Amino acid sequence: MLRVVEFFVAPDDGASALVGPKRQGHGFPAFRCADFYPDDAVEDWEVLLVGGVASDSRVVVPMKCDGFMVFELSERLCSALAAASRARLVEVAVQWVELAEAKDGAPAEIAAEILTAVAGLARTAGDLGQSLYCWYFAP
Repeated sequence: MLRVVEFFVAPDDGASALVGPKRQGHGFPAFRCADFYPDDAVEDWEVLLVGGVASDSRVVVPMKCDGFMVFELSERLCSALAAASRARLVEVAVQWVELAEAKDGAPAEIAAEILTAVAGLARTAGDLGQSLYCWYFAP
C-alpha cells in the first residue's frame, strides 16, 4: 500500500487543513516522502530522541473513509528535532528502522534523510513562530 506523506510548516490549523494530496503547490516549506505511517513514526522519534512516553500529536483533519489525515507534531518533538545534531539524527534513524520492523516498517534506505529533513522543518517552524504539521494519504 502506498502511503504518501508530507511534513510542512504552516502558520495555523486553518492553513494546514487546506494542504493535501489534491492541494499541491501550497508554497509552505515542506518535505514529501512515502511508505510509512507518520503518526506512528513521530511517536517513535519522540521516544528515541527525548525518552519517556510520546506526546499525542494533535489531529487537525481526522481520517475518514478517504484515507487522508492532517496532524500537528508535538512541541516537545519539534524542539528535540530542532536541537538534534546530524549524527544524532542518523543514530535515531537506525533505531527507528529497527523499532519499526516490528510494526509496519520504515523506509530504511532514506530514514536518515527523512529525519534530517523533518528536523530542518522543525527549525524553520521555530524561526518563523509557526507549527510543523504532517498530512498523509493511505488509500
